[in-house]
Amino acid sequence: MDVEDWYQSCVDFDAPISARVVTNTERVLALLDDVRVKATFFVQGRVAETFPTLVHTLIAEGHEVQAHGYSHRPLYEMDRFGLRQELERARQTVEDAAGLPVTAFRAQDFSILGENLWALETLCEVGFEIDSSIFPVQTRRYGIRGWELAPHEIALPGGRRILEVPVAVWRHGKWRVPVAGGGYFRVLPRQVIVRAVRSVVEDGRPPVIYCHPYEFNPDELGTYRGSVPRRLRLAQGLGRTTFGVRVRALLESLRFGRFDEVLATWGLR
Repeated sequence: MDVEDWYQSCVDFDAPISARVVTNTERVLALLDDVRVKATFFVQGRVAETFPTLVHTLIAEGHEVQAHGYSHRPLYEMDRFGLRQELERARQTVEDAAGLPVTAFRAQDFSILGENLWALETLCEVGFEIDSSIFPVQTRRYGIRGWELAPHEIALPGGRRILEVPVAVWRHGKWRVPVAGGGYFRVLPRQVIVRAVRSVVEDGRPPVIYCHPYEFNPDELGTYRGSVPRRLRLAQGLGRTTFGVRVRALLESLRFGRFDEVLATWGLR
C-alpha cells in the first residue's frame, strides 16, 4: 500500500495533507483484518509527519512500514543535493513516527527512470537496502524498457549493492503486461489479474502488488468538483466503485503477505 493523500499527491504538491488519508487507510485496515492478511505500507513522509498516530496503528496491527518519498514530487526532477534531502526526510519522518528502522523504499510515481538511475546510489548512501521503484515496462509516464522483471541485486559505485524488487508484470509471450495494481486493478478483468499473478509465480518471481488507500473510497473524488479538471476526475474514478470488492476477491483467492516476509520466503533476504 502506497500511503498518500490523493489531492496533495496528484494535483497540488504544496497542499496540506488532509485527514482523508487516515479514513481511507482505515478502510484498508478493516478489509485486511477481515481477510486476515498483513501488508506493507510505504508511507509518504509528509503523511507520517502529519499523522504519526496512523503509523503507530499500522505497526500495532502487525503491518510493515517503509518509505514512499517525502514530498511526492517526482525524483527525476531533482538534482543530487535535492534528492538526498528528499530521501533523508522520507526516511527520517517515517522512522520517527514508527520508532523502527526503515530500510525499503518505493519512489513516488515510480520516478526512477533510465536518466536518473544514479538515484539508487543516493538511496544506498542514506541507508536504504531495498528499492521497489523501477517499473519494468515503458509507459507514457514512467518505466524502463527491458528492465529485469525478477528481483535482483544491483552493484553500485564504491562496492555498494541494493536489492531492486520490481512490481508485478505478466510476461505473456513477447508481451509485458502491467498487472501490479492501482489503475491496472481498476480496469482489467479480475480473471485476467488472477491468471497473470499466478503466471508470475510460475515464472519464478514474487508478484509484488500495490494499491493506494484512496482507491478504496468511491466517493472521495466528489469532494473536488470544480477544483479538479473533469477529465482527471473521470480517469481517476474509473473502477473505483468496485475496487474494494475486486481486491478482496484477489486476497481471498491467492496468498499474500508483507513485503519483508515475501522476500524472505523467496530467499531474497
